[in-house]
Amino acid sequence: MKTKKLPLTSLLMILSLTLSITQCGTNRGNSGNQDTTQSTETCSEFPLEGWERFQQPAFKGFMHAYQPCVIEVPDEEFPYRMWFFGWVSEIANPGQAGADAIYFARGSDLDTWEVYCQDGTWDAEGVNSKWFSVLYSSPDPEDYYETFHTGDPSIVYKDGVYYMAYSATSFAFTDPDSDKPILPPTFSNMEIEGYPAKMIQCVMGATSKNGINWTKTEKPLMLGKSDTKYPPDPAPDRVGDFHRPCLLWDEEGDKWKLYFDYRNMGKGMGSIVGLAENTGDFRTSEFTFVHSPDEPLLTGWPNPEIVKVGDCYVSFSDAPGYTKAKAPEGQEVSGWQLRQLKMATSTDGLTWKKQYYIDPDPGIDANHVPQALVCEREGKQWLYLFYTIQVGWRWEEGKYPFFKEGDYNWFYDEIRYMRQEIK
Repeated sequence: MKTKKLPLTSLLMILSLTLSITQCGTNRGNSGNQDTTQSTETCSEFPLEGWERFQQPAFKGFMHAYQPCVIEVPDEEFPYRMWFFGWVSEIANPGQAGADAIYFARGSDLDTWEVYCQDGTWDAEGVNSKWFSVLYSSPDPEDYYETFHTGDPSIVYKDGVYYMAYSATSFAFTDPDSDKPILPPTFSNMEIEGYPAKMIQCVMGATSKNGINWTKTEKPLMLGKSDTKYPPDPAPDRVGDFHRPCLLWDEEGDKWKLYFDYRNMGKGMGSIVGLAENTGDFRTSEFTFVHSPDEPLLTGWPNPEIVKVGDCYVSFSDAPGYTKAKAPEGQEVSGWQLRQLKMATSTDGLTWKKQYYIDPDPGIDANHVPQALVCEREGKQWLYLFYTIQVGWRWEEGKYPFFKEGDYNWFYDEIRYMRQEIK
């Protein structure tokens, strides 16, 4: 069956569903807060009180964007690069295939950014209508697995080449020959066993010499074995919904490491973290699990971010289970607020010890979607933690027409960071 372009209203509702499924732990099956087996050795400590918090935007000016992947490159004028995704000036980025898309910025420091524009210039004034996506969904229905959502970029700069792993999805399942109506909130008239998201989710790859012009891999890096056609056949024990990748290059092992969020329907588990490796060419060779898919590395750990600090691995998530959330008088705490930044550590990248929650910034309802950067600044080594803040209960008339007054606003309107010295 060929994929059909859906109207904007359908896209909006599907995206709302996608966010609630891929980011909201309460909808992902096993979203408990238990630890996995702990490493026998210890990592360098990053105590909760050691975080230097700035509580101000490092980057803003977009409608709704998140997942800021920041890396350092050998460029004296602009030593920092950032890819982020979402909607920049209009809901669902009209005028391009799909809805979510990835954008690109360069920085002279971590607080001063300019964004790539369609005419090849760079905008430093926050005129988001000029910003141009460097990677978006495929307009070809044959690429059924990446026709709607393109996002969650994770980039490694190696030997003069940018390597990216990113999330991609199909459109929601629909059957034009069915008498069932296509109604909100899913805009899907097909119930397919094993697919609670009502779409296919996978991890794609791409490479670039300049961070702007990307060549996608011919097939996904991680795609469920049941997901080889659209719409798929029922698969009650399916392992899939691979997304939110974290790409690492293992210098000692001479191989690629790819961490990701996935779902194991046979075990009733979601928001779980897996690891696949590739010892060949990133563009063509297979990424394969290094552990049983029935035994995830972390559970209840959506939006996983993993960075190596010395001989230690540090992971962050906007994990469920946070208990200190508050709501305005007369309102109930939103499920989004029950997820906040949390850290875990590991000596081998396989067995993990969960640590502590990091409270949201004062006046902010939720800090989500973490990304880490290890770099040297001011003569010291730092672990930077980038994140996005949710609008939440803050509300301004006319600014967010997608929401009514009194709604909890799940848009992300600022990118911020905190940091801790590596000792």
